[in-house]
Amino acid sequence: MRYQNPQLLYALFAIAIPILIHLFNLRKHKKIYFSSIRFLTEIKDKSKKRAQLKNLLILTSRILAITFLIIAFAKPYIPKADKIESNNIFIYIDNSLSMDVDYGEGNLLNLAKNISQEIIQAYSSDNQFYLITNNFTANDNIGYSINTIQDQIDNIQVSSKQREIDDIISRINLINSTTNHIYIISDFQKNTINIDNSKKFITDHKISLVHIENNEIKNISIDSCYINSPIFMSDNETELKVIISNTSSEDILDEVLFLYIENKQRSQQYISLAANERQEITFKFANQNNHIISGEIRTYDSPVSFDNNLYFTLCRNNKVNVLVINEKNENSSLETLFGADTSLFNYKSVNTENINYNTLSKQNFIIFNEVSELSSGLLSAIEVYLENNGSILVIPTRNLDNFSSYNLMLKSLNINLISKKINSDIKINKFNLDHSIYKNVFKEKLKQINYPICKEYYKTNNNRLSTQIIGFSNQNDFLSLYNKENGTIYQLSSPLNLKNNNFIKHALFVPTFINMAIASIQIDAPYYIVNKDDQVNTNYKNLVKETPHIVSNEIDIIPTTINKNGKQVLELHNQINKNGIYSLKYNNNIVDKFAFNYNKTESRTTAWSYKELKNYISENGNININLFSSSDNQLSNTIKEHENGKEYWKTALLLSLLFFALEILIIKIIKT
Repeated sequence: MRYQNPQLLYALFAIAIPILIHLFNLRKHKKIYFSSIRFLTEIKDKSKKRAQLKNLLILTSRILAITFLIIAFAKPYIPKADKIESNNIFIYIDNSLSMDVDYGEGNLLNLAKNISQEIIQAYSSDNQFYLITNNFTANDNIGYSINTIQDQIDNIQVSSKQREIDDIISRINLINSTTNHIYIISDFQKNTINIDNSKKFITDHKISLVHIENNEIKNISIDSCYINSPIFMSDNETELKVIISNTSSEDILDEVLFLYIENKQRSQQYISLAANERQEITFKFANQNNHIISGEIRTYDSPVSFDNNLYFTLCRNNKVNVLVINEKNENSSLETLFGADTSLFNYKSVNTENINYNTLSKQNFIIFNEVSELSSGLLSAIEVYLENNGSILVIPTRNLDNFSSYNLMLKSLNINLISKKINSDIKINKFNLDHSIYKNVFKEKLKQINYPICKEYYKTNNNRLSTQIIGFSNQNDFLSLYNKENGTIYQLSSPLNLKNNNFIKHALFVPTFINMAIASIQIDAPYYIVNKDDQVNTNYKNLVKETPHIVSNEIDIIPTTINKNGKQVLELHNQINKNGIYSLKYNNNIVDKFAFNYNKTESRTTAWSYKELKNYISENGNININLFSSSDNQLSNTIKEHENGKEYWKTALLLSLLFFALEILIIKIIKT
C-alpha cells in the first residue's frame, strides 16, 4: 500500500496524546467519603475492574480513531501494476469546428474545458501540465503548474485546423520524448480522427481517451461552387452552379439558400434534400461589368453553422490571345474560327519571316501552321514561352517528303518524331472524353456519330511520353498532348486540309480548338481552403514594386511575393485562419480579391461512439489506453482510481468516525 500524502503519517505520533492522558489518569487519586466502611472492600474490587476495562476500551477507541483519521488524510492506495511513473501530464483539447456546436447540453468545447479541469484535479501539485490544441503553437512547449494552467484553458478558442492522433503524439514526442500520460479530449469525428489503424497507438505513452458524445443531426453543407464557362468575361447573365449536401440521415424540407453579391442579396431558393442527398443548384445574376466580383452562398440551418457560408470571387478575364504562325499560306479554317469571335479572341496571323519575338510572351495560344523549321531565335523565344506556362499547337506540313529536316524541329521541341507517311482512309473515332478539353462538351458518350475521315497522316515513333486526345481506329494518334516544362504542346499528325482529312468540317472541330485555346488561360480558383492553400495567384502586375497588403475587417498581413511560372504568387505564411473575403491592396487601392472557405470534412457529424472506441481498444489489445466518458459525473475520482489504483481514504475516514462514536458510546454505557 502507498500513500498520496505520506508526510502526514508523521502525525501518528499524536497517538501518544491519549496514551499519556490515560497514564496520567491512573496516577490521580480521589477521596471518597463513606459514612460506613463496612462495604468498602467489596465496592473497591468491583469498581476497579470496571474502570480498568472502560479506560482500556476508551484508549483503544481513541488510538484507532486518531490512527485511521491520519491515514485517511494521507490517502492510502494500492497502485496499479501498469502505472507509468511520470509527472508530465499532456492534455489535448480538440478545438476544431465540430466542437463549436451545442447539441442541447452545452457547447462541446466548453464541456471539454470543464473535463480538463476535472483531469487536473485528479493529480497533485507535483505534476507538470502541458496543454495542446489543434493550433500547435509555441505555448505547447510550456509546462504549467496546477495553479497556472487554468487561464490557458479558459483562453482556448475554436480553430479551423484539424489534427489526427498521429499528429498529436508526434507533437508530444517533439516536446518531451520521455514516457508521458496523454489525455485526448474530443468528439472523435470519423472524418477527422481515423482510428482504424492500430499503429497510431503503438507508443510508450499512456493514453487516455475522453469521449465527448455528440449527435448526428440535420445539417446542410454548402460544398462548392463554379461557373460553367472556363473563363469569366461575359457582360450578360452569369450562371453560378452550387453543390449542396444533406450530411445527415434525416430529410431536410424547405430550407432557404441565399446568394449575396457584393454583400447584397441577389437571389434565393427553397431547397429540400433527402437523407445523404447531394444536389446542384443554379443561381443566375448579372455581373454589372465589374472586374472582380465577390459573393457568398449562405444558409441559416443550426446548430452546425460553420458550413453555412461559401465565399467566392470571380475575376473578369481578358480575351484569349491566339497567334497563328504560317510558313506559306494562312489557314482559312483557323481564321474563321478565331478571327470571327472578337468578343472571346484576339486573333493574329503572321508569317515566319515577320515575327515580333517580343510579342510572343503576351500570347496565350500559338499555332505553328505547317511550319517546317524553327530559327534559333524563334526556338529560344518558344522555350522561354513554354517555361512561362505557354501553350502551342504543331500542325504538320502537307506533302512532306524530307522527314529528317522536319524532325529536327520536332526534336528541338522534344516531341515525337515522324516515322512514315500513311495514305489510307481511316476513321478518327477515338476521343478522350475524360480530358478537360471535352469537359461539358458531351452530356453522354458518343453514339451513332459520323466520325471524320483521314486520307493521309504521319505516324510518329512514340518515343516521348504523350497523352492521346484524339486517335484513329488503329490506335495511332491524331491529336496528342505533351507537358513541356510548365507549358503544353499539342501535336497533330495530319494537316488541317480537306485533301488530308475532313476534320475541319466536323462538329467536333470547333469545341476541340476553342477549348484548346481557352485552356491556355490560367483560371484562378473561385476560392481557397483555409489551412490548406497557403499561396494565392493574382493577375495584378506590381510594376512599381509596392508593398502588398492582404486585408479584411480583422487582419492586415504582408505576404511574400513570388514570381512563379510567369505569374505573381503571394505566400501567406499560414496567417489566414478564418473564412471570408480578403482584399489585395497596393498603396491602399484594392486590386484583387480572394475568397477563403473552411474545409468541409467536418460537416458530416458522424463520430465514433463510446462503444465503438471500447470495442476497438479491446479487439486490438491496447493495454496502454484507457477510455473515459464525458457523462461520468465522478470523472475526477474515476481518473484517480485508474491512475493511482484502489483508494482507501474513504474507508479509513469511516473507520475513524466509527471509533470516535464507539468511544462516546463506551463513555455513556459503561458506568464505573
